[in-house]
Amino acid sequence: MTVLVAACSSRTAYSEYRNVPLDGWDKDSALVFEVAVQDTLAAYNLVLSVRHGQEYPFQNIWFFVENGLTGQTDTLEYYLADQRGRWLGNGFGDKHEMPCLIGQNVRFSHARPYLFKVRQGMREDRLSGITEVGLTVEKQ
Repeated sequence: MTVLVAACSSRTAYSEYRNVPLDGWDKDSALVFEVAVQDTLAAYNLVLSVRHGQEYPFQNIWFFVENGLTGQTDTLEYYLADQRGRWLGNGFGDKHEMPCLIGQNVRFSHARPYLFKVRQGMREDRLSGITEVGLTVEKQ
């Protein structure tokens, strides 16, 4: 078990979560992640994880992700529930987490901090039900 935990944790180059305010995630509010990766030869996967409660009112979520590697903003849609309303991902009770792959086989060209900014892209001015958003950078 210890070897398995050590092997999994050694692949993670960065992992942080940002709390969303209890009164909701304002459409103009960005969650900022500062990623500093030292190994510029490795390829990485970027995973955005969404934690939400039962009260999240939608099946999907849209994100605007400002990519610190390219300087471009991507518009991404992910499903948090299936067509029958069952939550996808991990969790039980009223807390659920859905990992969303936002980059595969990504290389960091320099050993410096890269900023990633995440905004909610729903039509709601203040989105309720999302509790945390996390970004994980894992070696392939």
